[in-house]
Formats: sequence, structure tokens, C-alpha cells
Amino acid sequence: MRRLDKIVRSIILMLLGAMIYGFIGAAAEVYGSRSEGNFGGEVLIIPLMLGLIWLGWQMHKYST
Repeated sequence: MRRLDKIVRSIILMLLGAMIYGFIGAAAEVYGSRSEGNFGGEVLIIPLMLGLIWLGWQMHKYST
């Protein structure tokens, strides 16, 4: 069972990385198409995503 948990965790981490990479790529593309000095909501969402990942990691670390 422990081996299965590691496999599932690895798959979830790979999917998380792929989604973050895709979101940051899309945010950079949208930001590049905007006029100079015009920030959008993705500037606020990216740090929030990183904060949520950090919070989840801290909760996981202290729950086991």
C-alpha cells in the first residue's frame, strides 16, 4: 500500500507541475499582448497559487 501511495503522489505532483507551467505560460502570453504598464489579475493569482502550495505542504508536514 505504501508503494501505491508513492506512485499516486508522484502522479499528482507531475500533474500539478504541468498545470502550473501551463498557467504561467498562458499568463505570460496574455501579459505580453497587453499595452505597456497594464497589469491583469494573473499577477495576483500566481503568488496566491504559490502560497496555497506552500500552505498545503506545511499542513502535510505537520499532520504526519
